[in-house]
Amino acid sequence: MADDMASRMASLRGQLAELESALHSFASSAAKFRVVRTVNEKTTQPKTLYILDSSFNPPSIAHLALTTSALKHSAASEQSPYRLLLLFSTHNADKAPSPASFVQRIALMTIFAEDVSRSLRKAKSSFHADDAVDIAIDIGVTKEPYYNDKSAAITETTPPFYPSNPVHIHLVGYDTLIRFCNPKYYPQHNPPLSALKPFFDAGHKLRVTQRPAHASDASSSEFGTREVQAKYLQDLKDGKQEPAGFERAWGSNIDLVQAEEGVGVSSTRVRNAAKRGDWEAVAELCTDGVAAWIRDQALYCGDARGMKMMG
Repeated sequence: MADDMASRMASLRGQLAELESALHSFASSAAKFRVVRTVNEKTTQPKTLYILDSSFNPPSIAHLALTTSALKHSAASEQSPYRLLLLFSTHNADKAPSPASFVQRIALMTIFAEDVSRSLRKAKSSFHADDAVDIAIDIGVTKEPYYNDKSAAITETTPPFYPSNPVHIHLVGYDTLIRFCNPKYYPQHNPPLSALKPFFDAGHKLRVTQRPAHASDASSSEFGTREVQAKYLQDLKDGKQEPAGFERAWGSNIDLVQAEEGVGVSSTRVRNAAKRGDWEAVAELCTDGVAAWIRDQALYCGDARGMKMMG
């Protein structure tokens, strides 16, 4: 086991220069979306593309739980073949960019994708679809900060990376749903939430995991109880946001699901543990490969925000 992990660390260290080159190439291009790595490549084109969009700073067991839950409990309308896209935006709507760390984000996503693939295979008996276990996982980057524009960038990429034009299912937390439906992010549209029309008209969906409160994460309590979160979605379906441009019918493309174990873990907790050098806590909060890479690269040791991850 230790030899296997050492081999994985050495392999990823050897890929850093290539990953950095891929990021520079993307940054200097006109492209809005690009896949820079694929784990467990498949030639079969997907009908359903699950998209886990995050800053991955770093990936945690919460990211794993979101992914595993979606694949285990895929809705009847979510047709196979499936594919998973881990997506990182180089332009975040709410957070200042830290360019020096971008290559490390992609490295973390790469090792996380390997961990996800291994985890799915181990849990094979609990899945109802084999292709959900043996799924191809793409690591992609985009320049778009908003979910609706990210989906458009993926679809409009030339040549198309997904020529089968799959339905996009974004795997998000409740806090992201609130931002997604916040009129302030769409000032160029009138009414503002009419910006979401192309997204929903294309049949794309949000799979929203409720945000459970956690004693060690003060920010998690601001989203209210599960009942409060369920009422927010019901209000959307009842037309409470119609004046802002949100159509009632779109609510049927938003699935709210209960959180499974691990979802309450925030990346902030991981970064703080790494800064303290508490590697036992990091190992509990992250997948094996991610925890090993954080320690191998001494990430977050000098800055818990991850602003100086390159050292």
